[in-house]
Amino acid sequence: MQQALAPNKAAVRAYFERFADMTVADEIFGPAVQFHYPLGDLNGVAAVKSYLMAVRKAFPDIRFIIEDIFGEGELVATRWTLVGTQTGELRGRPPTGNSVTVPGNTIFRLRERKIVEMWVAFDPARLF
Repeated sequence: MQQALAPNKAAVRAYFERFADMTVADEIFGPAVQFHYPLGDLNGVAAVKSYLMAVRKAFPDIRFIIEDIFGEGELVATRWTLVGTQTGELRGRPPTGNSVTVPGNTIFRLRERKIVEMWVAFDPARLF
């Protein structure tokens, strides 16, 4: 029998499951969320939401496979695999039509079950 996830782990799992639906951004992120990733830093819900929506538009079939999730207290770490097909433009790059499989890791910091900071590690070149 699978143990119930702690509240912060459940909140992180919800982020991956609801990635495509940024209408729930205010439920998932704290208002001053910080997003650190290989291409720079984003601050605030609006900036993070805009970036994630652009990724979703470029990869309309995007999904994340959570390989591992663990943590304690306000920190939750994940190892994941992104799977999708680039049929839209991303960061000025035209659609390739390529299906991609991109492994990555994210460490989340949460407060009151909302994501307030994320450190994302992956190889951006694997998206194209």
